[in-house]
Amino acid sequence: MRSRQLESFVLVCELGSISKAAAVLNIAQPALGVQIKALEREFGVPLLVRTVTGTHPTPAGELFLEEARLMLGRLQDLKRRLREASGQAPRTLALGLTPSLSGLLTSRLMERLRTALPTVELKLFEELSHALIDHVASGKLDLALAYSVPDSRSLHRQARLDEALCLVTHPGSTFDTGGPVPLAALATAELAMPNEGDLVRRLVTGAMTAHGLVPRVAFSLDSMQAIKDVVKRGLACAILPHSAVAQEVRAGALAIRPVSEPPLTRTLFLVRRSDAEPDATTGPALRIIDELLDELGRSDGNFTSAVDGRPSAP
Repeated sequence: MRSRQLESFVLVCELGSISKAAAVLNIAQPALGVQIKALEREFGVPLLVRTVTGTHPTPAGELFLEEARLMLGRLQDLKRRLREASGQAPRTLALGLTPSLSGLLTSRLMERLRTALPTVELKLFEELSHALIDHVASGKLDLALAYSVPDSRSLHRQARLDEALCLVTHPGSTFDTGGPVPLAALATAELAMPNEGDLVRRLVTGAMTAHGLVPRVAFSLDSMQAIKDVVKRGLACAILPHSAVAQEVRAGALAIRPVSEPPLTRTLFLVRRSDAEPDATTGPALRIIDELLDELGRSDGNFTSAVDGRPSAP
């Protein structure tokens, strides 16, 4: 078993497709299939199964995926430490933020980290939560702030803040009346929503379904900017985290109302690998991130403190 095989297996699982993984790795699809088959022969169990929705890990494959991420993370960490010990590379700190958090935290976070860690090279990655979680597990990132982090033996997650979801509408629309909007009232609104599978869409759809409501989805869009543009033009409303539209709300381009009865929230987690104990670099970074999140919880009414270890939203 070679690290290349582990990396290939993880990528197939993340993309849900052998052909897509082969394209990313720039190798022939049959060659990648041979690598996977070699792993299955070595361990004596099928690791992947092909279905109409793509290629997915079997139950044994799920266990192997978790172990593969742990091994790759340790290997990545070892390579970094060896380079640092030999003087070939400076100490680095790789952090991940979601796009919605980036505008709220990036400048203050980078400023404080540079003051506290002047000799450390800072790297910031902006991606969606599921990608950040995978990057932490594989060792590409030291720390990340991500939503809906699953319980995993390979990850240490700390629930930090609950963020409210809001009804987002065009200023002056019939829904721009101020004050909270009951969940039941959302069933009358035409909605622009992320495509199926998106975490926010699953949360909204699950909550409405649980209350016997059916969302009226007029637009399913991959792009957050496209959703906001549709709402700005008055073509539909949206249900989004406040952080995703904070700049537009401040500029008066969009209006928001908190959702109530019940409120809708998603949980923000601070994530690191479970086998990576805080050191002289990540320790100060963790303290700075904690301070910033505490400030955010106090200054922004759309964020409230979360209970450590609570399950993430569905």
